[in-house]
Amino acid sequence: MFTVMYHSLLIGAALFVPIPFLDDKLASFLWKHMVSDLAKSHKRNLTNEQIGALSYQSRFALSDGCLIVGRRFLRELFQEILFFLEWRRAINLATDAYYSGYLLNELFAYEGFDASKAEQYATALQKAKQGINMKLVQGVFRGTFRSGKGVLVSVVKWLSSITVGYVKNSWARMKNKKNADSATEKQMENFFEMHKSRFQELLKDLITSLQIGIGNLPKEHFDELRNKLFEEILSPQRHDNASPPLQGSSQ
Repeated sequence: MFTVMYHSLLIGAALFVPIPFLDDKLASFLWKHMVSDLAKSHKRNLTNEQIGALSYQSRFALSDGCLIVGRRFLRELFQEILFFLEWRRAINLATDAYYSGYLLNELFAYEGFDASKAEQYATALQKAKQGINMKLVQGVFRGTFRSGKGVLVSVVKWLSSITVGYVKNSWARMKNKKNADSATEKQMENFFEMHKSRFQELLKDLITSLQIGIGNLPKEHFDELRNKLFEEILSPQRHDNASPPLQGSSQ
């Protein structure tokens, strides 16, 4: 679960980048990166569209309503307290990313995995998390964030360099009427590959702390989560087997 913990910490830390809207964009990119890395670790080949479908939870988790837009502009006037204002949201997002990563890892390990069902799986992932007591893992992340503030500050500085490059690149490509999104995502990808060992070294102790904390949680908690996922995935199949489609209906 190293990949899941590594990305969850980065996703949470991304919200501390002091550039409105781009911190969310960076968190979304990291979420997709987690999906892609987990898929590759299980030798699953996914298209960009399938990765996007399985990353849709990032958009759900980052959606706090229109009021947050005005608040984020106000936060630019009070950058000194930005870290504290985003603290709870970052912990919640990192927690959600961990649960999603855990489920994705189980999904990609599933022998019956079918990449063409990415949209169905995305819905099953979201439903599986409903009603789960996320406070267990949330408490572990809260303690890890609290004890690792210095490390998180260093990580945020590195992440900020990505967003600065993103702004410059996007502005230049917009002036030239070129597709900025695909180019800048590639730029982000190159940055992370280039500095992957640096990020892993910075986060090493925090990942160890997470491993210990989450390892002490009841195993039944995660068994329940996994069972809910596969109940959601398999229930349509059981329904199809029990009730053949009506004449003229399509599969």
